[in-house]
Amino acid sequence: EAYKDPGLNNPDFSFEHEGAPTAAADAEGRELRGAGDNVVTYEKNMSGIARYVRTSDKVLEYLTNGVPADTIAIVDDSGGTLTAPVLEKFKGVLCAGGTTRSHLAILTREYGIPCLMNSRLSGIKDGDRVEIEISARAKTGEDYAHGVDASARVWRLTRG
Repeated sequence: EAYKDPGLNNPDFSFEHEGAPTAAADAEGRELRGAGDNVVTYEKNMSGIARYVRTSDKVLEYLTNGVPADTIAIVDDSGGTLTAPVLEKFKGVLCAGGTTRSHLAILTREYGIPCLMNSRLSGIKDGDRVEIEISARAKTGEDYAHGVDASARVWRLTRG
C-alpha cells in the first residue's frame, strides 16, 4: 500500500533534502542541485532525463509501455525492491537513501547502471535534464566508517 499513495505521483514534486548542495548555473549551464555517494567510478559523467519512480503504478506503466529513453530514475530508499522489474532499463539511478553497500547499489553495480546512493537533492523535477558526476570516486566502506565525505555532484542542465 505504501507504493500506491497518489500523493507520490505529483508532477510538480521535487525532493527538497536538507543539506543538498545548490549553486547557480556555471559557464556550462549546469546548476548544482545535489550530491550523493557514487557506487562505481566511470570514465566520464553522464546526463539524462530525471524521472521520479516512487509508486507501483509508475513501475507498471513502465512495464506496459517501456521505460523512456535516457531515464535517470529518482527513487526513495526502497528503490531496489520497487524498481526491480524495470531496473535494468534505467540509464542511471539517484536513490535518496542507503549506502554503496545497499541492495540497490549491488544491483546497479551488477547491471552496470551508474548510481548515486544517499542522494541529497533539491529542485529537480520530473522531466528535467540532469548530469551526474559518475567520474567521482566511489565511496568505500572505509569512508563510511571514518565519516569521510566523498560526494559526487548532481546538476540540473539549463541548456543542451
